[in-house]
Amino acid sequence: MGRHKQHKPRRSRGESDRPTTEWFGTAFHSTEGMQHLDVRQSGNGILITSSPAEIDGAPASWALRLRNDDDGLALNEWGAALAAGRGHAQVMSEGPGYMTVLSFMPNQPEDGVGTLARIRTSGSPDGDVVFERSAERPMELWAEAGEGLLRIVPLLGPDAPPADDLEDCRLCPGCYRPVYESSSSHTLIGAGPLPLMGLCRLCAEGTTLRSLRQADVPVDPQQRVVLETVAAAMA
Repeated sequence: MGRHKQHKPRRSRGESDRPTTEWFGTAFHSTEGMQHLDVRQSGNGILITSSPAEIDGAPASWALRLRNDDDGLALNEWGAALAAGRGHAQVMSEGPGYMTVLSFMPNQPEDGVGTLARIRTSGSPDGDVVFERSAERPMELWAEAGEGLLRIVPLLGPDAPPADDLEDCRLCPGCYRPVYESSSSHTLIGAGPLPLMGLCRLCAEGTTLRSLRQADVPVDPQQRVVLETVAAAMA
């Protein structure tokens, strides 16, 4: 199954007197490479993006928006559960013969690793259970994400702009981290023979490549080309 060798939590850079509305962190897996978590304000709610994740059994980026319909009560419960490594679940939708539940399962599928999943059930004890979305990350990374979520919730309010539609997102070509318009991101154009756009700040600064070399984990060949091209351009 492989193992998570280390994680690198990162808080967004910003002015010292401005509370941050985003948090992200990366785990380095011995066989899967980089695994990202991104938590940010989305209107009067929270957006949690796992990249990569599994959607209907296939690798993909999962953007999960949690609405704030109760003055932050449910969001604070999610943040506290993640930070404490405690199991938690919330019914997201239900109808005749089905129920969709968002569930955090600590130390599943193994000790030290937790799973966040959107699960569809028939509502009966003997019914089918389908994992529609799921993301596995080290428990320490989930805890950091929960603490980041708890810092953001007090900043939410009814005057926040609506976010019925998810903010546009593109994956950084260097690490596949989700980069939103509101992210601390960077653009580098014309780096040698391979023009690069939409790099996250850590890849543009060379931090990602240094971390990968220290962690000694596998890197997608295309990602490696991008990161080494950036390093050469900055040399």
